[in-house]
Order: sequence, then C-alpha cells, then structure tokens
Amino acid sequence: MSVGILLITHDDIGSSLLESLQQMMGSLPLPVKVLPIRHEHDPLVFCYHAESLCQNLNNGHGVLVLTDLFGATPCNIACSLIPNYRVRIVCGVNLPMLIKIMNYPSADLDTLANKALSGGCQGILDVNSVNS
Repeated sequence: MSVGILLITHDDIGSSLLESLQQMMGSLPLPVKVLPIRHEHDPLVFCYHAESLCQNLNNGHGVLVLTDLFGATPCNIACSLIPNYRVRIVCGVNLPMLIKIMNYPSADLDTLANKALSGGCQGILDVNSVNS
C-alpha cells in the first residue's frame, strides 16, 4: 500500500520543504509531487495541473494533499479535487508533519492524514516553556 503525497503551496514553500525533507531522510518512502501556485497565473490552470498530479500519484490508495494555508488559493485548488479523487486535505504543512508521515509509509490514507495532523501540531512548541 502506498499513498501519494501532493504539496500544493504558495510559490516555492512546498519545494523548499521537500528539499529539506530529502536532505534529512535521503530517499523518501512515499511518492511526493509539488505544485507551486504563483499569483500571476489563472487558478483554473493549476486545477488541471493538480488533477494530473493527483492521477499520477494515486495507485489506488488515495492521495494526501498538503497545503500551506486554509482558505487560500492552494487550499481551494486542493478542494477542487474532492469530487473526483480519493483525497484527504490537510492545511498548515510544515517539516515536522512531513517527517511524521514519511515514518508511516504503509499507513492508509485516513491514518496518514491523522499522522500529518499530529506531527504538524506536535512540531509547534514554545521553546521557552520547554526549556524552563
């Protein structure tokens, strides 16, 4: 079983996160694609790209779509996939979230979405409180 991962983010946020992840982990156990959204292009064009990437990533187990900001264009593009594809969408993508999901490569789509949520939340800390 292998869930595909699609990062849909503003500009190069997703590409930068993926590059950092690859430097930390080496090879990645799950297939990942990035769709950078640029404000100078028509969002409809990105919807077509998102569909193509989703089809490419989905081997029958679904696609986990990670976006950077709820309600913004990347999230809206991700939501356009819901009617036609087996996707789960999680907003607020960060590096701890990506590390967490890469540690569960055989998890199903729903479990992986929950791991993404927990990894993302657990990665946000008030360091002053932790060191006190």
